[in-house]
Amino acid sequence: MVYSIIGKAETTVLIATGEYQPWVSESLKHKGFVSHVITEAFKKAGDYKVEFKFFPWKRAYESTKKGDYHATSFWFHSPDREKDFIYSEPVMTEKTVFFHLKSNPLKEWHKLTDLSGKTIGATTGYTYTKEFWDLAESGKLNVQTASADDKNFKKLFAARIDLFPMGTVAGFGLLAEKFDKAVVHLVEFNPKPLVEAKGHLLFSRNNAQSEQLLKDFNKGVKQLLSEGLLEKWREDLLVGGYNQ
Repeated sequence: MVYSIIGKAETTVLIATGEYQPWVSESLKHKGFVSHVITEAFKKAGDYKVEFKFFPWKRAYESTKKGDYHATSFWFHSPDREKDFIYSEPVMTEKTVFFHLKSNPLKEWHKLTDLSGKTIGATTGYTYTKEFWDLAESGKLNVQTASADDKNFKKLFAARIDLFPMGTVAGFGLLAEKFDKAVVHLVEFNPKPLVEAKGHLLFSRNNAQSEQLLKDFNKGVKQLLSEGLLEKWREDLLVGGYNQ
């Protein structure tokens, strides 16, 4: 179990997270935008020190669920997760869209079943939407999973999949980091979002400190918002301000 001392001089908050540039990454300034928000929100709330531990996403989730960490960052809303976690105020918002090759355009679509003739890549463990996974499980959508986002982009470039859903900011951030400019320009995305989701810090229900930490954290987030810092930092994010 995690250990910290609430009410004493300083509380260390242990947060399990994973790589999802440019939102969170061990290699980025402040460990990414979301980690920056979390650290500063806790500072606003009191004498807190935040430590991030990076893992594969599933391990970050399961370890926090057991109570090994105070919280895990960051996750989109899912009813199943509410059984084990308490959701914070949002720490980010992003539209998830379908990336595709310019040479293989995606025509206008209105509902997911319109994509039944396409091969869609997906990353294991990601939320997307319940409808998306239900249609995949029923066979109404042809979905092929991979263990990481960059693997799905490689499959897209190789024409092994037609579409890959990912957040716009994270998608272009990953392309810029992992791929040559000569191939990045071959990709575009359809503007209709699969989902516009808000990301949250999740506090384990198996940790007695979670309620107090959540209360203090939410207070800090609201203060950052009222001071205009969240908007400023997001603007920094979009111009590469979190790159080392």
